[in-house]
Amino acid sequence: MSELFTLDEAAAIAEIEPDTVRTALEKRAVTPSRKVKTGKVVRYRFSEGDVLYLLVVTEFPFPLSKDDKDSLSKVLAHGSKTAKHWTSDGPDLVFRSGDMKIWIECKRFRETVEKNVSAYRWGKERITSSPDVLSGEPVFRGTRIPLEHVAALFRKNVPEEEIAEDFPALDAKDLQYARLASRFGAAPGRPKRRLRIERAHGSRR
Repeated sequence: MSELFTLDEAAAIAEIEPDTVRTALEKRAVTPSRKVKTGKVVRYRFSEGDVLYLLVVTEFPFPLSKDDKDSLSKVLAHGSKTAKHWTSDGPDLVFRSGDMKIWIECKRFRETVEKNVSAYRWGKERITSSPDVLSGEPVFRGTRIPLEHVAALFRKNVPEEEIAEDFPALDAKDLQYARLASRFGAAPGRPKRRLRIERAHGSRR
């Protein structure tokens, strides 16, 4: 079974604010793959498809109805080829309503999620904790370099090249995971590039 992500992890992977995910849950704009109840506390777990859906719906260029969001979730999160107004077209989407037909380019968003999920998986294997090393603080395996220290540098917007010079024992994948970890529980902001759409007559925005 594919891994499931916490709310903070899902937000970090999608590169959106955790509050955006919470708002989507409150408005029932997203239905996570799993809901875990511990006493009175409910925890949600998100699949990779759920994360992609969150990213796309957050950046969508016009408001969508609840029905359209539910249908979009079926395509992005659950693998349906077609649902109501939506059809998958390779990495992209096609939205049809009456005479209107819109292409929505999703390749960049898919790449963002795939890249960050890959970093997440790497970190799960790479980060270790032992009472004999820095009193159990999580470190990169085979080093005494704390994950939190490197993640904090990313939060301070220290250039990656500078971090790499300071920690030559860390490779590009280590730094990619540290950047991802820097967003856990933080507010990383929204992607710089929004969805691009193309209407049937060829105009773009």
